[in-house]
Amino acid sequence: MKETRHFIGAKTTKQKMFEAISLPGELQKWWATTAKGIPETGETLELYFHELTTLKFRYTEMIPSEKLVLTCHDGFGPWQDTVLTFEIEEKDDQVFLTHIHDNIIPEDVEALTYFSSKWTIYLLSLKNLLENGTGTPFPKEIKLYHGD
Repeated sequence: MKETRHFIGAKTTKQKMFEAISLPGELQKWWATTAKGIPETGETLELYFHELTTLKFRYTEMIPSEKLVLTCHDGFGPWQDTVLTFEIEEKDDQVFLTHIHDNIIPEDVEALTYFSSKWTIYLLSLKNLLENGTGTPFPKEIKLYHGD
């Protein structure tokens, strides 16, 4: 299986970063159109992308202000069974988030490339939300191509 890796640094707190990546109300400010779920290990997080799809993740591991792991248990095509890991670290007067999207089918080069490019856009949306109060969740995010 293949993975993508990204990181951002933001002027925020570890707690606010963790809330932004784990709470449904915060996720819809930078990633999905709407989100719902109970942010507890073993529970489901549903992310709705307006007129496109719904992705369902299981909260697999949660260490407040340090680590979140989500496993896609109901998603279309290349999303199915992929794992999102978010690791938080504070250094140099900012909070860093390392994001790993793992278990991507290696033969699906198009999906791997798309995920890698699109995560950059969404993580910059997260950074902007944390630092400036406004993110650009789907469908307002920067598009990679017409029809994206």
